[in-house]
Amino acid sequence: MKMMRRIFIGILTCALLLTSCEHQPTWQEQYDLGVRYLSEGNYEEAIIAFTAAIEIDPKRAEAYVGRGDAYIGSGETEDNLATALADYEAAIALDETLPAAWLGLADVYIRQGDYDKALEVLKEALAKTGSDQVIADKIAEI
Repeated sequence: MKMMRRIFIGILTCALLLTSCEHQPTWQEQYDLGVRYLSEGNYEEAIIAFTAAIEIDPKRAEAYVGRGDAYIGSGETEDNLATALADYEAAIALDETLPAAWLGLADVYIRQGDYDKALEVLKEALAKTGSDQVIADKIAEI
């Protein structure tokens, strides 16, 4: 009987250890998943994946840019534009040298019809990013 009890406890311990070792996705896995969904046009899933990445590591600006892009892709509603704007601003607060964040922010202002604000943002971006060529091209386009 003692032997059966030890075997049962051993099996129970192994089962508990296995269930507690469940794989937790990494920031990179969630971010890559968001990028994949975004490229497929699956914006709702992209938002979920980027949000998960942000929850894992809220100091990584790229995930905020990705989520902002996904909100823009979801439709140009007032709520989506406001949420995307907040995400791009959060990305810039974390890394002001990230051209994609500045371009996303300017894009929101363009979509809202505020070309003066978009141009102002892009000029600031040019200084912060070390004269990024894509930003310079966007300024010339406006």
